[in-house]
Amino acid sequence: MIHLPQLPPVRFCPSKETLSTLNDRQWIASFSGGKDSTALVTWVEWLRRIGMVKCDTPRLVMSDTGVEYPFLGSVANRLMAVLTSSGWACEIVTPKTDQKLYCRIFGVGNAPTHPANRRMRWCTRSTKTDPMARFARSLGPDVVQLSGVRWGESDNRDGKLRKSGCAAGGECGLPDPGPGVYGPIITWTVCKVVEWLEGKAGDDVNAVIGDMLPAMRELVDVYEVRRGQVTLFDEPPTVSAMRFGCVGCPAISSDKVSRSRRLRHRADYSHLRRLYGIWRQLYKPQNRCVWIEKGKHGMGPLRMETRKRYFPELLDIQASAGVTLVTAEDEAFIRDCWVRKVYPRGWSEADELVQPLNDGLFSGIE
Repeated sequence: MIHLPQLPPVRFCPSKETLSTLNDRQWIASFSGGKDSTALVTWVEWLRRIGMVKCDTPRLVMSDTGVEYPFLGSVANRLMAVLTSSGWACEIVTPKTDQKLYCRIFGVGNAPTHPANRRMRWCTRSTKTDPMARFARSLGPDVVQLSGVRWGESDNRDGKLRKSGCAAGGECGLPDPGPGVYGPIITWTVCKVVEWLEGKAGDDVNAVIGDMLPAMRELVDVYEVRRGQVTLFDEPPTVSAMRFGCVGCPAISSDKVSRSRRLRHRADYSHLRRLYGIWRQLYKPQNRCVWIEKGKHGMGPLRMETRKRYFPELLDIQASAGVTLVTAEDEAFIRDCWVRKVYPRGWSEADELVQPLNDGLFSGIE
């Protein structure tokens, strides 16, 4: 028989607010398969197993963009299988075809999110946040979404959270705290997340979550977590980890993911690095529509000719790397957009004729 501690470790003890939310409200956990949302759902399940959370049917929803890295999806599926056997209702949703990453870029003409862009990331919202939110709303108006978003992921993100929500969305598409969304681990540091996932919360805790620990620890390995040296003033060491998005995520500043340990043994995956060359081309002014208003100008969506020029290269990368970036249905949608001359809302074919005010427009932007 498993011995349950009378009190949980202080470091992982939930707040009164968290217990009130988990016990007095109907909720559903937004799950991405990343380290933060994995820490969230496994921590909540631990609280449930030791009797601090009373919930007969806990719920989880995950959005599968269709372009997830397989090694992350494998860990997520294993964990969801354990949670399902423990009584969770796990739902996988998908974005609509016209909202998928590569369909929006090469079909509709949305410019890929630049790593330096501090505004809303349309791809995170359309492929991750919105599908999970739609499912949560289908359960009823009073359902709370649990989010694994945390303070400290970046100074920029913290600033946005202080302004009642990060407009850019999370690294892995988790909704931000606000009306109908609650972040139980928002104060957790990355050190605490890793400590939990590695099973270092204590033997009593591990005895309760032993069936989840293998997946949790494998995720730490996937993220290639590294700790820095302890400083002279007993400050906690810095912790670094890989950052993941969709396959070829343009919002990540380099192709570091394709060089990760999980991909080194896959020579065919080296072709994915070519995607970053495409993004660099699509950021250039000559490949974008422009707007001019009151003497000011800026870049808009991708020109139609640009979409058609780089789409065959995308298909070649897909074939060479052996991964699915666009399905047959996606390709049909993209080509139909070309026939119908589809542009993002507020833009049209007429905008292709607008010329920059001078040749030096947007110089230095790549």
